[in-house]
Amino acid sequence: MNNQSFALLGIAALAVMTAACQQNAAWGGDPEAIKTAIKADEKKWSDEFQAKPRDLEALVGHYADDADFVAPGVKPASGITEIRKAYSEGLADPNFTISFAADKVEVAEAGDIATSRGRFDETYTDPDSNKPVKVSGSFLTVYKKQQDGGWKAVQDWAVADPGKPTPVEPAKPATRAKMTSF
Repeated sequence: MNNQSFALLGIAALAVMTAACQQNAAWGGDPEAIKTAIKADEKKWSDEFQAKPRDLEALVGHYADDADFVAPGVKPASGITEIRKAYSEGLADPNFTISFAADKVEVAEAGDIATSRGRFDETYTDPDSNKPVKVSGSFLTVYKKQQDGGWKAVQDWAVADPGKPTPVEPAKPATRAKMTSF
């Protein structure tokens, strides 16, 4: 191979690397920044579930219009309308609570897709016993970068740990303190 061939090969390699870097920059680039953004959004999402009253539109706002949602005890939902209905039904349960946190977030090399994996704890009213029960499990959420640069869930799947839900023990009633004078 002569020097001219080496030069052309070097220019071609540089062009490929530059194009890859430009594509990554166009998608938002920095995988650590994407991970941080997704973790922050998931914390906000979990916090929104703790807020009273809960804002249904804020909660479903984390999903893309064509997203899928699968969770224990809920009919699988496809699309934002079905997800809104599933969330609305869940939020109508006075015993419903949920908290979740990711233990791993990964970003695709192209920077346009990310996954979040973690654990959740949920309490709801058991339809058979009509009493509150608790279930824990794992989730996997797939995020896709949107045209506006934000991230939305396109697949949100949760699986309960093996076994039956655990009954939630009723809280002990408050006892009155005896007043004594000194």
